[in-house]
Amino acid sequence: MDNRIKEEIDTIPIPPELHARSLLGIQQARSEHESSGRRTSNRLSRRQAIAAVIVIFLILTTAIYNTQVLAAIQKALQFVPGIGIVKESEGAADTYILKQPITRQVGEGSIAITGIMVDEKMTYVTMNGTDTARIERITFVNEQGVEYELKRSMASWSPDSWTASFWQQGQLDVKGKVKLIVTDAALEIPLTLVKADAYASYAEMGETAAVNGVTITAIAGRVDEKARISLVAQHAGDFSIMEYGIHGIHLRDGQKLNVLNAAGEKLEIENIRGISAPASDFYFPLSGAEGETYTLTLPEIGVQYKDEITVTVPTETTDGMNQAFQLAGFPVTITKTERIDDSQLRVYVDLHYNDQSEKSLYMINIGEMGHHGKLNEQTGVLEYLQFDIDPGSSKVKLTIENPDVLIRGPWKFELPAAEYFKP
Repeated sequence: MDNRIKEEIDTIPIPPELHARSLLGIQQARSEHESSGRRTSNRLSRRQAIAAVIVIFLILTTAIYNTQVLAAIQKALQFVPGIGIVKESEGAADTYILKQPITRQVGEGSIAITGIMVDEKMTYVTMNGTDTARIERITFVNEQGVEYELKRSMASWSPDSWTASFWQQGQLDVKGKVKLIVTDAALEIPLTLVKADAYASYAEMGETAAVNGVTITAIAGRVDEKARISLVAQHAGDFSIMEYGIHGIHLRDGQKLNVLNAAGEKLEIENIRGISAPASDFYFPLSGAEGETYTLTLPEIGVQYKDEITVTVPTETTDGMNQAFQLAGFPVTITKTERIDDSQLRVYVDLHYNDQSEKSLYMINIGEMGHHGKLNEQTGVLEYLQFDIDPGSSKVKLTIENPDVLIRGPWKFELPAAEYFKP
């Protein structure tokens, strides 16, 4: 039996009563078989009838068991590189992807197609550019010459760079060898969309580590002389992962994600820009040394919980408040308020940060109210929030929400070049 299938079978839970009954049935059937040679009657004895019923029972329970096995084997996971999602479906769905990013020069700048996903529900494309105009629309041309135009759905930009996504609802006949036309940049790019590989578990996709309730998988590949790593996570908590630490989390540069070679040298990380959080794709240089192994470490990650609470605070300077509450199970204390001027108030908070705990609250937010704050220079933890108030008010009601929390690892991954980064 294939080891992967056996592992899947071993993970299928069998109800305790089903397991016990199966053992009982086997024991009774064996006993009946051993004594059958001493019986001469042509009639079925009571014990033989019981044995027959047990055999039928075993056939039925085996059928149930096999159905569970089949369901487990058929559940397929498909990773979409560049977009960073893992699709889960019954059976291997027809999802087509771009295996490797494609970069093209445009004048003094460049445009990169970082990810493409085509399935029965949608077509989705992610791109970024440096020193080029932003792209408003793209067009796919399939092998039959049929054209499909996709308009930009999301974008972010800075003075010299941009990222964007393009989306079309519904199934498009786009697979195999196609052309992508970027009219705004006068580009026609031939590319091949292949069916995404199906996996039975996250561990099949890449090295996997579980710490403090979060399981992270590092999916490894190679682009020219660079290693490409994509991070995906599983967890049961009521939170979203916002940071894997590629850029550090707030002021915590010393806790950044890092990669060491076999000599213990820290390698340069090159982020692959995406359209949404968390930043989860990056490159690092491959040395080409024989037998090289790379060690990837995530010291901590940043997550955001879904929770909120409404509190009322005075708009005058008030010391020693000690107004305590909990947010997503983490203690928060408002220690004082400070009236800055007629229309500005500071609210000082103690988030009870503990550098040794598995999880630490480091940031809270105030609803839709515009605000800014001050972070501790050593820890990156929020010290106060400041916002506008009505000059004539004596109190203000605040909706405190979306707490940001550090979850500490480390998550470590050993990545032998001979296994993960073959030329």
